[in-house]
Amino acid sequence: QLCMRSALLQRGNALAALGKEEEARVTYEDVIPILKDEPRCARVDWERHSVYVNIGNTYARTGDFEKADEQYKLAEQLGTDHINETGGSEDDGRSMLLCAKRARA
Repeated sequence: QLCMRSALLQRGNALAALGKEEEARVTYEDVIPILKDEPRCARVDWERHSVYVNIGNTYARTGDFEKADEQYKLAEQLGTDHINETGGSEDDGRSMLLCAKRARA
């Protein structure tokens, strides 16, 4: 599953770099079900965070800022969870929040 997730993320990045935003978004969205049953930990949550930010970026680049903001909020929530939950990584949580806020700017 790790190789498939990585391959899909790289494919999405390549499509986005070519300006194929909808194809990139669909590719990123294909990662979400693969991550669904993965345990909550900083490493996997960074993958989830990356997917949400990348999906948000595809919406932002096509002018759909409302849908982009929905994705950035999901990414921010992962950071907030790490800060507030027992066993979370406060440093990772702050970094996730900062990254999502930068993407939204």
